[in-house]
Amino acid sequence: MLRTNHRYFGRNMDPNRLPNAIVAGAPKCGTSSLYFWLAAHPEICASPVKETFFFADEVNRFNQEANVLTHSLDDYATYFAKCGQSPVRLEATAPYIYYQQALRHIPRLASAPKVLFVLREPSARLYSQYRFERFRTKRIQEDWGTYAKRPDLRLHGNYAHYLKDWLAALGPERIHVCTFEALVKDTAASVQAMARFLGVDPAFYATYDFVQHNETVAIKSKGMHRLGLKLQRYVPHALQEALLPIYLKINAGKMPQKDPGDAAITTALKKDYAESVAALQALFPDLDLRSWA
Repeated sequence: MLRTNHRYFGRNMDPNRLPNAIVAGAPKCGTSSLYFWLAAHPEICASPVKETFFFADEVNRFNQEANVLTHSLDDYATYFAKCGQSPVRLEATAPYIYYQQALRHIPRLASAPKVLFVLREPSARLYSQYRFERFRTKRIQEDWGTYAKRPDLRLHGNYAHYLKDWLAALGPERIHVCTFEALVKDTAASVQAMARFLGVDPAFYATYDFVQHNETVAIKSKGMHRLGLKLQRYVPHALQEALLPIYLKINAGKMPQKDPGDAAITTALKKDYAESVAALQALFPDLDLRSWA
């Protein structure tokens, strides 16, 4: 059920209380690292937690204290209460790309947020998600072949299906799309392009140390991991950066080796995505998708 009550969208609300930059997708495309890299910029103030899930389509364990279904924008604004006069106020909830609540409400926010999307070759993204759910969160036990056949999960790689509506709602001037492959190949150039899009000084990233976050590793203690997620909002970003390597030494193990048969399934899936990749290219003609071929 979609909320339609417009009072939740702050017609009389100070836009400086709301984010004017949102990383809205996609999952398993490097958005955790991107969140920390952008948060490090002196002109950008990020929400204390990466993924607020405020505009999720349902209430979950991440957004029980603030969500669009049962709360107001005043609750959302608390994530940015310490931003003061920062030119850019940022949050990053990767699944927003798929949420109807996010699509309906983010473009209408008084702060007119610019929205960034990072996209990964669809079959590789889904395989990364599979290994994350199988070996890190341990939510599933099925093999890759079974997982890759699920229609709902396959649809998530049809980026054009979702982005055509985001583009229509935001307009080209408020949307920036980058590929995960470009972000990995030339991180500095990709993030500098995002900085220019957001109107902050890109020179900050010329000498910045790009540390990766949220790489898929096997978690030893789910309880410790859940506790870490709860405490994250209370820990400054710089301290999170310093503590991450220590945490990973304590609570992260090696991922199991990839099954030799998985590669053939991924290759077949990649062919199935060819039509949707062409649709994405038509939607964003300047987006370099050659690495997806």
